[in-house]
Amino acid sequence: MTFIWFVIWLIANNVGGNEPLALDPVNAWTATLILAVALDLGAGHRQSTWAPSGGKRAAADS
Repeated sequence: MTFIWFVIWLIANNVGGNEPLALDPVNAWTATLILAVALDLGAGHRQSTWAPSGGKRAAADS
């Protein structure tokens, strides 16, 4: 998702006006980058908590 965001930003930055990634204050491009990174990291965390057999959660006390 972060790569897709980068491609969209690169196209928008070259076709449209210059859109820098500002951190103080955070602009819309930086906010969506933070969201894309958070979703990528959250997806990796979620995939590691599921058992490979049938997609069911492993019981903690088994």
